[in-house]
Amino acid sequence: MLLMQRLKSKKWLPVLMAVTILGITAFQIYWLKKTYQREERTLEIRSNVSFRETIFSLQVSKLKLDKLQLDSNKIKQVNLEADSQPHYKPHPKMSGLINMLVQKAKGTSLGRHFFNNPVNGDTGRLAERNIFWKRDRLVQFLYDLDSLQEPIKISEIDSAFARRLHDQNMDVPFTIKKAKTNFNDEPAHNQVTIGFSHPVTYQLSLGNTFPYLIKRIIAVILLSLFLVTLTTLSFTFLYRNLVRQQRLADIKNEFISNITHELKTPIATVSVAIEALRSFNGTIDAQKTKEYLDISANELQRLSLLVDKVLKLSMFEKKEIDLKYEWLDMKELVNEVTSSMRLQFEKRKAIVDVHAEGDTTLQGDRLHLVSVIFNLMDNALKYSNSQPNIHIGIKGNGPKVTLSIADDGIGIPNEYKERVFEKFFRVPTGNVHNAKGYGLGLSYVAHVVQQHAGSIKVESAEGNGSKFIISLPKQYEA
Repeated sequence: MLLMQRLKSKKWLPVLMAVTILGITAFQIYWLKKTYQREERTLEIRSNVSFRETIFSLQVSKLKLDKLQLDSNKIKQVNLEADSQPHYKPHPKMSGLINMLVQKAKGTSLGRHFFNNPVNGDTGRLAERNIFWKRDRLVQFLYDLDSLQEPIKISEIDSAFARRLHDQNMDVPFTIKKAKTNFNDEPAHNQVTIGFSHPVTYQLSLGNTFPYLIKRIIAVILLSLFLVTLTTLSFTFLYRNLVRQQRLADIKNEFISNITHELKTPIATVSVAIEALRSFNGTIDAQKTKEYLDISANELQRLSLLVDKVLKLSMFEKKEIDLKYEWLDMKELVNEVTSSMRLQFEKRKAIVDVHAEGDTTLQGDRLHLVSVIFNLMDNALKYSNSQPNIHIGIKGNGPKVTLSIADDGIGIPNEYKERVFEKFFRVPTGNVHNAKGYGLGLSYVAHVVQQHAGSIKVESAEGNGSKFIISLPKQYEA
C-alpha cells in the first residue's frame, strides 16, 4: 500500500503500466515472428519434397519398362570375385530417382531379370556386393534408355505439382522453370535434376506465401491480440479506478473541510447569542433579545438544511426513498419558493423575473421539486455579484414541462460544466471562498430530476452567468 501511494504521488504508475504493456506486446510480436518463421520453413520443406516427388513420379511413369526387350549384349558382366571391380556411383541428385526406379522395376519383367536371377552363385559373403552389382546393372541400362524416354514438359510438372499441393492443403502460388545443371555444386533444396546422359534441372520458386502463412497462424495471432487487448484494458481500467479513487478522496477531504466550517459557524453564532442573553437581563431590552433569538433561529435553520441535504442525497443514492407523485403546478411551486426567499432577495437587492406559458401542470413529488427549485435559486444568488438579475422561465408545451433559471453571475468554465452535478464537486476558485457550499446541491438536483425521468443541463460561460434547464414529463409512468 505504501509503495502504491508513493508511485501515485510521483506519477510513476502510468509509466510502469505503459512499460509493462509494451513489454508484453514486444514478447507477443517476437513469439508471432518465430511462429511465422517456423511455418515458413515447414512450408519450404514440404513444398520441396512434394516438388521432388512429383518430378520423379512423372519421370518413372514415362518409363514403360514392360515394353522393352532385354539386350544382354548391352549388359556388362561383372566379376564379383574381383575386389578391384569398380561400382557405378550416381550423383546425389540422382539418388532419389534411382531408388524409385528400383522399387518400380522390381515388379516388371526387366526388373525380375535384374534382381531375381542369381549371378555367379549369389550366396554367402558375396550377397551384399551382389545387391550393388544388380543396382549398377540397372543404372547402366537406364543410361541406355535415356534416349528413349519422353521429355517432361513444364506444364505437366506444373499441373501435377498443383494437384499435389491441393491434396496437401498447401494453396500457395509457385513458378517452375528450367535451371542450369551443375554437378560440381551441392544440390539445392528447390532443384531437381533428371536424366542420365542428358540431365535436366527444374527449379521451384514459391510466390507470395504471406496469406497462406497468416492463415496457418491466425489462431495464434488472435490469441496474442486478445492477450494484449485484455492486458491493456485491464491496466486502463485499473488506472482509471485509481485516479477516480484519488479524485474522490480529494473531494471527500474538501467536503469534510467545507462542511466542518459550515457546522462550526452556526454553532459558534448560536453559542455567542446564548451567552449574550445570559450576560444581561433579557427583559430589559426586548428588541435585543428578539434579535439574538432570530439569529439563533436562522443559524439552526441552516444546520437543518445542511443535514437534510446530506440525508436526502444519501437516501437517493441508496434508492431508499419513494417519491410521492401528485398533480402539481410548476408555476405555483416557483412562486412558493420565491416568496419564501423574499428576504434573501431583498437583502441582495436581486431582481427576479418569472415568466410562464402553456400548461405547467405535471405529476411529481412536491417536497423534492420544491427543494430543486430552492437549490437552483440559492445558487443563482450565491454565485452572482451585487444586485443579481434572475430570470425564471416555465414552459408547458407538449408532453413535458421545462423550467429554466438563469443568472448573470460568475459563470462556469467550460471544462467544469459536465462535472458540476458530481457529488462534492465545487468549481475551483483558488484561495477565494466568497460563496459557501459543500458540493451537494446540484448533485441532489440531478438525482431528483433523474428519479422523475427528466433531464437537466447547464449553459454557461465564464463571467457571463449560468442557465440551468430542467425538462420533466407531465405524466408519470410507473
